[in-house]
Amino acid sequence: MNTIFTVEESNLISIFASKNRTKVMRDISNAISHLDDEEMIDLSLRVVDKLKVMSDAEFVKLDIEAVE
Repeated sequence: MNTIFTVEESNLISIFASKNRTKVMRDISNAISHLDDEEMIDLSLRVVDKLKVMSDAEFVKLDIEAVE
């Protein structure tokens, strides 16, 4: 499976930098309750959904870094 992340999605993942997919999903999910911006909530939910369907091996191979 080749999950493609948008620049915004990659930036969000980079904020929660970890080589542990489950930890990134948990940290993003926990942060959602502190957000008041609908777009950020939608982005966060979308990223978590994409992370759920990929394997740990695929996640480790991702080259995620923040882009401006």
